[in-house]
Amino acid sequence: MSTSTNPLASHLSEQFNRYSIHELISINNDIVENKIWGAQRPIFRNAVLTALAKKGIDLSPIISKEDGFSVIQIVKVKLENNSLIPA
Repeated sequence: MSTSTNPLASHLSEQFNRYSIHELISINNDIVENKIWGAQRPIFRNAVLTALAKKGIDLSPIISKEDGFSVIQIVKVKLENNSLIPA
């Protein structure tokens, strides 16, 4: 088993760090709304949410813990008081 990270995930993380918060929210909403992203959809969304978190955006309104696992809602979001909330 390889210990290296997914090359696509690494590339997306680097690229999405350059995007504005509003661009990242738009990408998230597009990923959630459209089914055309295919099997790579979770990788794209994870990279978007990671970039938003690095910019200091509070993701807790769309993340919960259930039975010890983090559950991230697959919803369109908007920014309110520096937090992502379901749109």
